[in-house]
Parts: sequence; C-alpha cells; structure tokens
Amino acid sequence: MSQTQKQMVQLSLTTTVRQDDDVETFNFDTAGELLVKNDHVYLRYTENIAEQQTKVRFKSEPDSVRLHRTGDGQQTQLVFVLDQQVPAFYQTPAGQMHLATYTTQLQTAIDPEKAQGKIAIDYQLIANDQIVGEYALRLQFQAKSSKLN
Repeated sequence: MSQTQKQMVQLSLTTTVRQDDDVETFNFDTAGELLVKNDHVYLRYTENIAEQQTKVRFKSEPDSVRLHRTGDGQQTQLVFVLDQQVPAFYQTPAGQMHLATYTTQLQTAIDPEKAQGKIAIDYQLIANDQIVGEYALRLQFQAKSSKLN
C-alpha cells in the first residue's frame, strides 16, 4: 500500500557556477511542494524567469539525488552520486546532448514530518570528457506558514 503526503513549502536555491575564470551566483526563492511517496522524498516547484516556465523536481534517494528540469522545449536529467561519474541527459529542440556529472559533495538533511530540509551538492558537469563547469547547489526549504502575519 502506498502512502503519499504533500505539503506546501517555501524554498531558497543558490547556485554558484564556475567556468574557467568566471564565477556567477544565482539566487531563487519560491513556493514549492514537498511530496513523500513510498519512502521517497520529492521537492517540486516552477521557476519563472524571463517569461519562461521551467518545472523542477528533486528526488532524494538513500545514496543519490536526482534533478529533473522540463520547460521551453528542453529537458534535463541529472543524477548525483558522491564520488561517481554518472551519465546525464539534456534534450533541446536541436537534439540530445550526452553529459555526465561527477559529484564531489552530496549532503541531504530532510525531515518530512516537519517539511523542512537542506540539500547541498557540488558537482562537475562533463561534456566530451571535458569539465565544462563546476557547480555548487544549495537548496533549503521549510513548511509554508498558513498563518497571516
């Protein structure tokens, strides 16, 4: 028997991207949904940036985190496993690109009962056996208050 729990959360995502000598940091705050189903934890939200909507889903598993992004004709699937290079998938209207991730840090601290948690992932994005970028992703979320202040 499957048991599903849903809860609205407020989340904050910071991504730092290093490519060659360039470093950029992006911050994103939005409402999302925490979903616990069959002992798997999902975090879902929609990014609205420059009139483009991208649906984002994180799936936390015992030894990995999966990131799935879909929007504007593009689809990305990344899997993060500590100290392992894992194939990745990036589909664009122009075709499919084969990538890989190599995860150097993977920490998750999620409390489904309190609907709060943190995910920290540092990884290298690899294309054609070359590192195309180093990423530091920090995601925090907490239950969205239903009280009006």
